[in-house]
Amino acid sequence: MAKLTEEMKTVLKVVGKGGAVVHLTTCSADGEPNIVGERFVTHYKDEYILIAEMYAQKTKVNLNENPVGCISIANPVRGHTWVFRGPCTIIRHDAPDNYQWYGIKAGEVLEEWGNWAEKEPPDEVPPDIRPPKLVQRGLIALKVDEVYSWAPEEAGRKIL
Repeated sequence: MAKLTEEMKTVLKVVGKGGAVVHLTTCSADGEPNIVGERFVTHYKDEYILIAEMYAQKTKVNLNENPVGCISIANPVRGHTWVFRGPCTIIRHDAPDNYQWYGIKAGEVLEEWGNWAEKEPPDEVPPDIRPPKLVQRGLIALKVDEVYSWAPEEAGRKIL
């Protein structure tokens, strides 16, 4: 099990009030990958990354077949070039409050991040590209087991 550093936690909240833009990669059982950019992201405790689940149809299919994900964040100018890997799931809004996944309690995380668009509206997104209505269906949770660097001098090296 890896623990996020304070720098990593800070970087996961860089852009706007909603967090950094990250890329979540999942893969089907037969090896077909899917990559999506995600804006509503944060860390939870020292070992989890949470993302608002809004339009994640292919991600949902992949996680049902292969419950592992990778989240990458990149700002090479500032030296933030990490990939976080570990078990990944979707905690739906209708999950019982006492549902637990790798130590996360559904009621606890959904209460705080269950309506991210209302909590932290995407004010920095220009109106012409802003979705007309944000509908969150739950949370994507990744438990960070491994962290890799993809900085040019150490690309692919496991750092945590």
